[in-house]
Amino acid sequence: MRKFLIPALVLSTVVGIAPAAAQHGGYHNNDRGNVAWNRGGPSRQAINELLRDLQRAENGIQRSVQRRVISQREAFSLRREANQIERRLNLASRNGITGREFASLRVQVNRLQQRLRIERQDRDGRRY
Repeated sequence: MRKFLIPALVLSTVVGIAPAAAQHGGYHNNDRGNVAWNRGGPSRQAINELLRDLQRAENGIQRSVQRRVISQREAFSLRREANQIERRLNLASRNGITGREFASLRVQVNRLQQRLRIERQDRDGRRY
């Protein structure tokens, strides 16, 4: 009799938990109306903040070129890196961005901002 009660208890527990798990973060409707699995990614607010930081970096590159603080060659390299990050973000967000992908993109944006600061301060005498 115990052999029968234990599987029945486990089965009733699993069946009772599964609908609750589906309500709290399993399946959801995405922007296209399709049902997709929530991959445990970042919030929309975090992604918007990442996009703002990337845009700030691109604006900083443009301002630095206009003020002749960095050379065209340095700006080209920084812009190329910013475009690569933006492409990676677009590719990753097609099927829902994971936490690991988001962390990787965050690190890349931080590196871009750091490179911009370094290029502004290097005073290597190569202005165009």
